[in-house]
Amino acid sequence: MASEPSVSKGNGASAAAVAANGNNSSTFLAPENLCGQTLLTLVGNGHSLLADIRILSERVPSAFWAAASLSSPGGGGENKEGAKKKGDSSVNDGGSFMNNIFHSSNGATSSSSSSSSSASKYYGEMDSTPSSSSSKKNDLEEAKKYAPFLFDFSYLHNPEGWEASLAPPTKEGSNSSDDNAAAAPKEKEKESESLLELEREFAVNHRQSVEEYYELFFSIYKYQQELNRFVEDLTKGFYIQYTVESVLLDLDGRALLCEAVWLYGVMLILMERVLPVCIPFIHGRFHIPNKSVLNQTYNRDGKIQCVASIVLLFVQGPIRERLIIAYFRLFGRDGDISRIDVICKLCKSSSTTPPASASSASFSSHRTHKYPMDEDKLFNRYPLPVELIRNVVGCLVSDDIYQQSSAFPNIDHRSTRLSRQASMLYVILFFDPIVLREESAKMREIVDKYFNDNWVIHIYAGMTADLSLEWDRFPAAKSALDNVMQVGNVKRMHINNAKLIGQCMAELRAYLTMGILTDSFVLDNRHDLLNCLRRCNIAVRWRVLHRRTTNAKYHPIICAKTEEITTDPKLGGVFAVNDTHVVSLILLTSQLEMQLKEIFRELLEKKESIWISCRTKACSYMNDLAEYFKGDQTLARVSRHDGLVQWFGSMAGEIRDLAYESGDHFTVTGRKIQLCVQALEEVEQYDLVDRDVQVKAFLQEARGMLLHMARAVGINEGICEDIRWISDMSYGVESMKTYVKIIHTRVSKDPSNVSLLQGFFLKLSSSLDGPVERLKQLKSPEAARVTEYYSSQLVAFVRNVLEIVPASVFAIMVQMSDIIERRLQKLPQKVEGDKLLAYAQLGERYKLAMMAHEISIFADGILDMENTVIGSAQVNPRDLLDEGLRKELVSHVSELLNNLLQFDFSADSESVSSMSKHQAAAMRSLSSLSGRLEGFQAALECVEDYVCMHGLKLWHEELSRIMDYNVEQEVNKYLLKKVLDADSKFQSDIVPIPRFPRTPNEPSCINFMGRIVSMLIKITDCQYTTYSLEKNGWFMTDGSQVCGLKAVSLLRKAIGVYGLTGVDRLLCYRILHELHRFVKFFRTNVSKQGVLLEQLRDELFPEWKTPKNAVAIYASGSKKTEMLMLPMLTCFRRVGQAQLLRRMIRFELQRSARVDAKMLQHTVSTYNAALLSAQQPLEGQPDDIKNICDMTVAVGIGDPLETIFMKTDPLEGLPVLMLFFVINVCPKLSYHHLLGSLSKVKGGYPIDGWPIIAGISTLLKQFHPSYAKTFLAYVGQFIRVSVQTYAAKRQGKNEEASRVASDLKNSMVLVQQFCDMSGLPSSAFYSHVPQYIMEMCSELP
Repeated sequence: MASEPSVSKGNGASAAAVAANGNNSSTFLAPENLCGQTLLTLVGNGHSLLADIRILSERVPSAFWAAASLSSPGGGGENKEGAKKKGDSSVNDGGSFMNNIFHSSNGATSSSSSSSSSASKYYGEMDSTPSSSSSKKNDLEEAKKYAPFLFDFSYLHNPEGWEASLAPPTKEGSNSSDDNAAAAPKEKEKESESLLELEREFAVNHRQSVEEYYELFFSIYKYQQELNRFVEDLTKGFYIQYTVESVLLDLDGRALLCEAVWLYGVMLILMERVLPVCIPFIHGRFHIPNKSVLNQTYNRDGKIQCVASIVLLFVQGPIRERLIIAYFRLFGRDGDISRIDVICKLCKSSSTTPPASASSASFSSHRTHKYPMDEDKLFNRYPLPVELIRNVVGCLVSDDIYQQSSAFPNIDHRSTRLSRQASMLYVILFFDPIVLREESAKMREIVDKYFNDNWVIHIYAGMTADLSLEWDRFPAAKSALDNVMQVGNVKRMHINNAKLIGQCMAELRAYLTMGILTDSFVLDNRHDLLNCLRRCNIAVRWRVLHRRTTNAKYHPIICAKTEEITTDPKLGGVFAVNDTHVVSLILLTSQLEMQLKEIFRELLEKKESIWISCRTKACSYMNDLAEYFKGDQTLARVSRHDGLVQWFGSMAGEIRDLAYESGDHFTVTGRKIQLCVQALEEVEQYDLVDRDVQVKAFLQEARGMLLHMARAVGINEGICEDIRWISDMSYGVESMKTYVKIIHTRVSKDPSNVSLLQGFFLKLSSSLDGPVERLKQLKSPEAARVTEYYSSQLVAFVRNVLEIVPASVFAIMVQMSDIIERRLQKLPQKVEGDKLLAYAQLGERYKLAMMAHEISIFADGILDMENTVIGSAQVNPRDLLDEGLRKELVSHVSELLNNLLQFDFSADSESVSSMSKHQAAAMRSLSSLSGRLEGFQAALECVEDYVCMHGLKLWHEELSRIMDYNVEQEVNKYLLKKVLDADSKFQSDIVPIPRFPRTPNEPSCINFMGRIVSMLIKITDCQYTTYSLEKNGWFMTDGSQVCGLKAVSLLRKAIGVYGLTGVDRLLCYRILHELHRFVKFFRTNVSKQGVLLEQLRDELFPEWKTPKNAVAIYASGSKKTEMLMLPMLTCFRRVGQAQLLRRMIRFELQRSARVDAKMLQHTVSTYNAALLSAQQPLEGQPDDIKNICDMTVAVGIGDPLETIFMKTDPLEGLPVLMLFFVINVCPKLSYHHLLGSLSKVKGGYPIDGWPIIAGISTLLKQFHPSYAKTFLAYVGQFIRVSVQTYAAKRQGKNEEASRVASDLKNSMVLVQQFCDMSGLPSSAFYSHVPQYIMEMCSELP
């Protein structure tokens, strides 16, 4: 049973070729043929692997690029020298020395130092962010922090040495008396601990990614093994009647076997090219083709633009080696590393360096144009059998394995017809370099047949190669190519191609004239149209490919700025080729192809109806003529002629007998039609017929109908298949990216040119067939995944081409927003009649109307396009316009936020006046940002009807996404498991949110959201300000407010509700981070004082009773815990400051919701109350619960001070320690009557009452309520003791009495404010200190 015909567009056998063989089609691909199915599976896996290589090459973690750009990481010179001395050691030998990165450090840190030094060591960097070591670098530099433990293969020579360079130093030599010498091991230990943390972080974030690359490399090796096994099975006769020679004699077999060998070579080339061992540097910055890294570059588009004047420098950096060693170190203990030796051999650096070229073409095609490699090493690591290579090369040289003669029948088109075989030959010959070096005769035959008029070839999926450079190292190949690559010959090829382009342009314009391409015209001129398509595609192919030449000798000829003027004799004019002409030719050719495909498809569908209609008309003409010659008609002035009557009647019967569904071959039917036409021509010789003009007209119409029938029956599927082969543009998928700017220029000048792009996109979609056709033939589940990848790449290119429309639209919108924001006056609710003309501003509104009209013209161009199916994706023009506008909006708004939200708090901000100045500058930035964003929003609302979109919805969706993404990235510095762009639900490949470098003034902040939080923290720093709860704001010592409700309201206008909730979230993470640090501090430092705290607790027990010698106990405890107070103060004031900011933000959100979304606020409040009153766990998905919580925050519901940030084990002795903290800070505070708060006694000291109280309240909220009750009991006991002490010393020294009175009053105010802040009733404290005592003490001086 014969299988389905093999239809592989680009790389497989064509259906037309199989159909041409008729019933002799091979059974090689039959389902029951094990040999054919095995080979087909192998080829399908090869195409799938090539897609995987391309996919993973776009996702190489930036850490490996950064590490490869540096010198060898890790150990010092001794380790490197040791590696050199050892030479090539086996991989397995290094495995036993591999240390797992999750291995705990050897022993705990030394505890001999005092608690004071430990506390200061821990809290010495509290002002910095968690990633303080890398926060001062930009995003690309941040990746370099992983470089010390991303080793190349030199690691395998001496793994102990490399691991020792990362391990903490031993304690030998620590008895040195020199302080510097003693400090050195500590610094080394600190650095090693930091590296261990980085390794742990790297493993958490990149473990899965590293494993994917390792599996990819092994899959390439496995493919080679399976191909060798298949050939070996053929040789041993396991497939019975099949041998290598018999497979190559089969039409499908030869194509598949050649493809199998070719695909392995392409894998090696592609692995070396897109997973490189060399990193190009551009003026000190290395160009990384990784999408995630491109988003971190400084320009708005996220790409490094190359110009002709740049000089490329290449730094050796084996990316693959570092990926493999990373896998070895990550999975060496608990994973399978038995295959590491074969992977290392396959992927080791070949030490190839891309050649420097004088042309700029090599820069623009960096990843899509192959440079000469050390193919001898690359292809001989795991070679294929020499006999197989010889047989495959012989088959490719002698046969046309794809049988494309129907698509390109002309001998002058031979190189185009055999172009696929030529690319296969180029790759496969590297497996047998002896042919390239020594066999001149064979190379001469190959060059004469395949490369006599071309030298830049297409390899795979848009990758090209320049043979004039690739074969320069091989004498035989170079000699053969030099015979046809003389400069004179190249100029002749260039001139001939220029003439052909001129001829094609004239023909295309003639054919594409409105109304020319009708069904009849296409049927009558089918061969001329197909020949025109052939010439056009051949001209385009030669010009597009050879403009990518990197040979300095030929590049000026092909890619000259001013091309040589050539005269086309057919045009009689002057035609000079430039990129604009090439683009015009491509667009017009694709338009003709699209129309012809549509016409032929319709003709095939209605071929039978055309046949029946023409036959019916022809029969009618014959019957009419028969009736006419009867002479019975009243108006007929002709005598009766029985012979003609009988003849026309019989001719009508003959025509009627021409059946479309007859079993005759179409050539037999065509012969019958020809005889009928000939008979109709002969009958005109009769004198009676010849004299009658009307009869001759009828006969001519009948002949026309018969010829139309003949042409219609000649239309078959083979014509459509030939057009597919002719219009194939898989070679130009990557090259077309260099013509995008020209297309943009055309569309900008004339938006109607967008209508030509649909055919262009359909032409490019032909490139999708080659990589997936074998998978579809195999019915592999991988076909959908591979198709989706290549479709996404092509759709991304379509977006890139069409983005000029939304970019132009948005550029006009920016001008409109500027007029709306700065020139148009806002209309009041009531306007006086005489001032109405002034408010009208007719000139400005006329400009707005003209801009809206221009926008509508651009939008109509893209909205008039029809939906286009590209691979597995359907491209909707409306969606493209919407996505393009979103992309431009996100880019502009992000850039605006980044530029305006930069705050300069320089080192001179150590005074009240300088802080006031910086605060005023920050408020001006927020005010300016608010106005600009309001202008953007108004402009969107103005043009939403012209571009058929919901402007306000688009605005809110994208603004919220920008805010959420930047908050997410800013939160990363608090997380071990980072949220990378690939994992972010807010980042998008279609509408990417750009990332910008960190500013020099705020190196610890990743983006503008971090800078906003930093600005708020700095202007509310308790070193310069005092918080007042009654006035709800921070005040300077001179009484001026620096941050209050007005400032928060202005912040909301600038960044919206989404930004304000993002600031709240960042403050939550800051609080959580500080609380975790406090818990860690308590467990590592305070726990050492456990005996002291236990002793103090016993002496103060019970809390309701006044202990003996209470003053001495308090004095002794305060002195012994004094070294712990500063870290606690730092934690409490930071947590409290953030909580007070959150409280102000929550109030502003609540106020805004009451004004703008009153119904929503009531709905959310009611729903929230219902959930809380249910007294049962919340049901539903976690995302649903999170959405409810986010909504309650957005409308300002809830008290931030009630937030539970973490769950932790009890901290023994915490209430007692909190008591002594209160005793320690009370003397440093004094009650401010105007502000109603405890303020600092000494100016410039970082302490403030309300933030400390809020911090204490927040910390105690994280524990059981008994902690707060115990704390109040201890403070109440202290107040009672203080009252007794004051009463005893009131008659003594006035200074001491006043000091006790001040401390007593401060402590009472602090505890009362603590109860208010924590939501505790006053009775909770009155149970420890009677109310009358509180009232009496409030009147103390």
